[in-house]
Amino acid sequence: MNKNIGTADRAMRLMLAIIIFALFFVFESWIARTIVLLVGAFVLYEATVGWCALYALIGKNTCPVKTEKIGNKIFSKISLRFVFQAGVLLAVILLSFLHLKYGIEKAAPIDAYCPFGAVESFFTLLFKGEFLKRIFTSSFILLGIFFVASFFLGRVFCGYFCPLGALQEWLRFVGGKIGLKKDIELPESWDKYLRYIKYLVLAIIVYYSFYLGDLIFRAYDPYNALMHFGNEFDEKFWGYMILIIVLVIALFSKSLWCRYFCPLGAFFGIIKKISFLNIKRDANTCIGCGLCDKKCPANLKIKTANVVNSADCISCGKCIGACPKNSLNYNLFGKEVSKKTFNILVVILVLLPLVIAPFTPFWKTKPQSNIVNVQGNINTADIRGSNTLKYVIETTKVPLSEFILQLGLPENVDTSLMLKEIGLKYILKNANGNILETSDFRSVIDNYLQK
Repeated sequence: MNKNIGTADRAMRLMLAIIIFALFFVFESWIARTIVLLVGAFVLYEATVGWCALYALIGKNTCPVKTEKIGNKIFSKISLRFVFQAGVLLAVILLSFLHLKYGIEKAAPIDAYCPFGAVESFFTLLFKGEFLKRIFTSSFILLGIFFVASFFLGRVFCGYFCPLGALQEWLRFVGGKIGLKKDIELPESWDKYLRYIKYLVLAIIVYYSFYLGDLIFRAYDPYNALMHFGNEFDEKFWGYMILIIVLVIALFSKSLWCRYFCPLGAFFGIIKKISFLNIKRDANTCIGCGLCDKKCPANLKIKTANVVNSADCISCGKCIGACPKNSLNYNLFGKEVSKKTFNILVVILVLLPLVIAPFTPFWKTKPQSNIVNVQGNINTADIRGSNTLKYVIETTKVPLSEFILQLGLPENVDTSLMLKEIGLKYILKNANGNILETSDFRSVIDNYLQK
């Protein structure tokens, strides 16, 4: 018996298989890698069995092969939006692991893959002609892609591509499954004013990032803390504390961070107010069941609105999918747009540019050297714990013997180690009795260069 299999469904399964296989490079344990391969193989089987993927690619909606019932049951509940969210989350986790494992010399920090870095660095680049530390052209390209897309798709970054937003949404789902069925929210009279806090946070961050010439929000950023997996805990203490609070509250409340505090959400919220997309409600067919309000991750009041054009709408479409009477629809340039067409626009305006951008000559995630600037000057403040001792010696021209003399390094020290690893590996302490830190290496270099 033939099974009707949609092209979008097949494409979604193929994308999910690729994402799962990418995890192979994240895990070092062969047990974990074996599990990844088994799960990936099952998903790939579901996507390609009986040449169904080929049929989908050539535009045929009917595949002459039965598919496993378990696969249909699983994938019938997975949306294309979920695949985008999961794909981005896994991608940034992989990029973060690569940076933490190989250091700044081989892999850029996660800041280089976040569009907010461009928001923070915009005025510094405009008036000083330079990037803030850890920010390069990649952040500006990402911001440009989402900036343009936001005029046609609203806050599509928040709804489809934000890892922290996705985590909060999934945690609320988990909360419902463990007994926290009812959303615990602040009174509406408070809520409508507290939503403006994020715009104040945005203004403060942009001003002080320019004034101080640094990413001042980095130490408090829950997303940055999330992508460091417990590393640099002292430096990011408040970031980790905020992250824990945000994730715990997400179990019983809808995306508190996004609604009240997220500065990037505030930036895209401003664009949303002038975008060409909104959601319209047909009052003639609406039965006022309230499912749209219940499903909305931004906790908006939709069932009583004729047009949903709030700056906090993240274009996720969950209200549209939940409506039993199809009374809600995307509206672009005054014309109704189906959810399928919206997803196609997401692929054209966002996904394709994201795939193409890294292969262009303009995409750069880090400067040629984080220690020596374009004028050839050494700035020891820019030396990071993820720099290897070998690279520091080659770049600063400070001989190994100087580090051995001043810091007590063993003569056979492994120079391929990162600076932050040396003190721990050889149990070396500084004059204050603390394990050697990156700042100790900076001091040796400063003193040597001043001779």
